[in-house]
Amino acid sequence: MIEIMTSGSVCPALRAAVDASVSWYDALCALHGVPCGIEDDVWCAYAPPPPLHSNAKTVEPGTQLDRILAAIPAEGGIADSFGEFDLTGEGYRLLFEARWIHRPAPVESLRQLPTGWEPVRTKSELRAWTSRHDTESVLTPGLLHRSAFRVLGRRDGDGYGAGVVLHLGTGTVSLSNVWSTSAGLDWTELVSAAAAVFPGRALVGYERGDGLEGALAAGFTARDRSGSGSAEPGRDHRELEPGRRSR
Repeated sequence: MIEIMTSGSVCPALRAAVDASVSWYDALCALHGVPCGIEDDVWCAYAPPPPLHSNAKTVEPGTQLDRILAAIPAEGGIADSFGEFDLTGEGYRLLFEARWIHRPAPVESLRQLPTGWEPVRTKSELRAWTSRHDTESVLTPGLLHRSAFRVLGRRDGDGYGAGVVLHLGTGTVSLSNVWSTSAGLDWTELVSAAAAVFPGRALVGYERGDGLEGALAAGFTARDRSGSGSAEPGRDHRELEPGRRSR
């Protein structure tokens, strides 16, 4: 199980998942020409971030609320990496809540993608992929020329029926932007695909709903706030957006 060890530290699995998310934010900001940095345990964008991304993200548990509020403009969104903040009094509302997930590296890899899956290599292919996932303004063609990224799609006729973005980190591969046009995406295919492209690495990410269920069935683990064990803060990834906020 992924769980907080103390108020000031996290277990290695959760640390890897959070750090991979921070690395993703860095990489997407670089792709979009957005400067960013980490100050007082808060990752923050110094200009409007890429679409669907927050202005600030907590990097360590126990971050002081005033630090994260000071790091963003009044209309900025917040990624609460450890599920610690109740910001309703500051005019924020919960956009969504997810669970961090982690899976040890697959023991064996065939080094070939599962049947039907293939890399997205061209601008036209990426356009077809993102049009099914509504991420045209986020995953731009420059992504195809960055060595740490692989966009994979599962063919369905002339288009794509499922997709995932793999991002190579330090000893981990994060799985993000997972989607499917039909219910019941088999996450064992995603595990095999990640192992084929970037073998020997642990797999991380965050998911909710059917995606979380699929990940758990494929060997990922997560700590559920509402399940067994302590319900103390620090188990969840939350995305918060401003409602009415004034400063």
